[in-house]
Amino acid sequence: MTSEKEIILWPKVKAMKKFHQRLIGMLGEQQPTTEMAFWFPFCKSIHTWGMKEPIDVVAFDKGNKIIEVRRFICPNEIARFKGAHGLIEMAAGNFWPLEKWVGKKLKFINKHGELNENKHFDCCIAIELN
Repeated sequence: MTSEKEIILWPKVKAMKKFHQRLIGMLGEQQPTTEMAFWFPFCKSIHTWGMKEPIDVVAFDKGNKIIEVRRFICPNEIARFKGAHGLIEMAAGNFWPLEKWVGKKLKFINKHGELNENKHFDCCIAIELN
């Protein structure tokens, strides 16, 4: 018997669903803090053109399992993530041991419980650890 444990990784998550949000990404946003992340659903690659600071990125598959973590992606680069169904961008140097959690499932939660496909805003992201 295993007990399921959840840890909220980012309590403040903004979904980047619209074309202009995805194109501009974090550029048009306030400087991210450790509790903030930007979620790019249905995304396999990112660019950091015009950014001033490096970022960390988590890639996950269709089952919301982490498949890759890349730290300190520098400004003016392109990064592709094979097999990704979505990406999470955050300020570089995130303190969570994300690399150890490759294969673990992410959970997207809003104020009213689990998210469905139409509700992508005002959510947080947790990880399921068992």
